[in-house]
Amino acid sequence: MELLEKTRNLLLEHYKNGNSDRLNHIFGVEEMAAYLAKIYNVDEQKARIAALMHDYCKYDDYKKIEEMLTEDEIVECRYYPFLYHAYGSAYTYKKLIGDDNDIFNAIYNHVFGRCGMSKLEEIIMISDYTEKNRKYEDCIKAREILLKGNLYEAIVYSLEHTMLHVVKNGENPHPRQLAVYNEYLEKIGVK
Repeated sequence: MELLEKTRNLLLEHYKNGNSDRLNHIFGVEEMAAYLAKIYNVDEQKARIAALMHDYCKYDDYKKIEEMLTEDEIVECRYYPFLYHAYGSAYTYKKLIGDDNDIFNAIYNHVFGRCGMSKLEEIIMISDYTEKNRKYEDCIKAREILLKGNLYEAIVYSLEHTMLHVVKNGENPHPRQLAVYNEYLEKIGVK
């Protein structure tokens, strides 16, 4: 069975008991990622697989996810719980589908990226934030920036607004998130 079909079937099986909103989001990310893959000359199948898997573990029990993680990752996730699903989804990809490191990294880092991202990682990260089902004002604005051909500006905008959201909720941005933000500010010539 083709890897893309296998991935889609695994996802549908995993979500068979509901959460159509999450599935709509995942399929929206897949659509945006496929579109961007064509523009930026990235393997479309890899983009689709990473997009389909990025939220695979979104609702999985943290203890179950921790069984796949290193001690350092567990400590990090306990401090930043929103990373559990990304790390768990990446390891689930490796366990059930394949061992392409670019796909693994795109899933693993989709929440806010990492310094030195590949084009696939950038595509999955920004597709997650800008897919058509996202109705938040900031997501819509980032999508407008992205669709004008400004990938790096859209990444900066998305990072800026997710960090503002984190701070507004009385939490601190992840240090890696700040580093990625600064890297992309340099890429657009702001720093």
